[in-house]
Amino acid sequence: MSGFQWKRQTEHHLRFPGEDTWETWTGAAGQPLQLTTDAPPSTGGMTAIETLAFDSSPFWLLVNEGHADAADAVSLRWESLGLASEGQAKPWVHWTVVKAGKRMLIATVALNGESTLSDWRRLSPEWFEPSACLLPLPPNAITVWKELGRFVAAFTRSGKLLHASTLTSRSLDADAAFELRDLHAALQAHGFADDAETVHVWTHSEPDFAPQLACLFEAAEIIKGQRPAPVLPDQPSGMLPAEMVHIRQQKQQRRQKVLLMAAAAMIYVAFFGAWWASLRLRETRLLRHETALAAAQPEIDSVRETQQQWMDVEPAINPDLYPVELFHQVVSLLPDEGIRLKEFQVNADRVVISGEAASVNLATMFRDKLVACVPLQRYTWSVPQPRIRDEDNRAEFNAQGTLTGGAPGHEGQ
Repeated sequence: MSGFQWKRQTEHHLRFPGEDTWETWTGAAGQPLQLTTDAPPSTGGMTAIETLAFDSSPFWLLVNEGHADAADAVSLRWESLGLASEGQAKPWVHWTVVKAGKRMLIATVALNGESTLSDWRRLSPEWFEPSACLLPLPPNAITVWKELGRFVAAFTRSGKLLHASTLTSRSLDADAAFELRDLHAALQAHGFADDAETVHVWTHSEPDFAPQLACLFEAAEIIKGQRPAPVLPDQPSGMLPAEMVHIRQQKQQRRQKVLLMAAAAMIYVAFFGAWWASLRLRETRLLRHETALAAAQPEIDSVRETQQQWMDVEPAINPDLYPVELFHQVVSLLPDEGIRLKEFQVNADRVVISGEAASVNLATMFRDKLVACVPLQRYTWSVPQPRIRDEDNRAEFNAQGTLTGGAPGHEGQ
């Protein structure tokens, strides 16, 4: 796996396949671990994958001019056997057993999907290793032990693990001894294995197993004992099952979703926090203005009262608003003859004028004078087009002036 590094820790947790159940071991790398009854850590640690989950396929690799790319050769070998690596997954590992002239004996194992470790998703281990690679196997020997109810056989050469396989036999009896003989003979036929010097049995066996082994492996010493404690490697193999890759990708996606949700929540809180702060600021300003307005209210009421008083007396003190003065200004605009006023009304904020003219031109001239009259500029005038009478062609007109801003006052006519 890219960027894989072994973390130097004072203590590691290893989940190892015991004879019938999973075991938890703790200790430092390179040293025999200690069996513990404590539960494994909820996340992280190392898992030893049982031998049942692996296929083993040692082979000879030719060394070309002192160089051999074992990794590519191993990949091609497993791909030719129908296995493939996807993405960041590393389903196989390899190591060199011996070098002989221009050849190297390569041992390799690959995951076959038969693992019974169903709680990977819950435990989410950080590192994985084949269980057989973690046991201190005797050199040039055949070793038999039990993993999760199945018997396992490992073959070594020159102190290195050559081949490991799960036996089909469900008990260590004479049939199991013949199965070991056949496996060893197949390895010898390909030039992989030498004669076994010892056969180690690290688990309970039937009474006829050891005698049958002694007959089949006459040159080997039969040694019975307890399975030793596993030992963590100084450097990990980097094995990573595809299932674990998917689990980590799912966790990464969940973490990203959580981060996005957290970011959205922070933006939401920041936005509404700023909005709330803005509202509070505006409310504070309004309260301050209301306080200032309340303090100035008596003065404002006094000014309004004075203004109203002036507005009430304005018609009496402002000559421009006198009805007589307004009438005088309007009459001064009339020509000597040709126009007759029929109506003149004045109220608080409006002046209404109507009359008739001998011609449309006279009515239009009066309108223009009315709108342009400076003393009458207080009013906004509305003067529709004159109406021509059919019987005598005289032009009837009317005008309405609205006092700009309005002003209460008396009415006059």
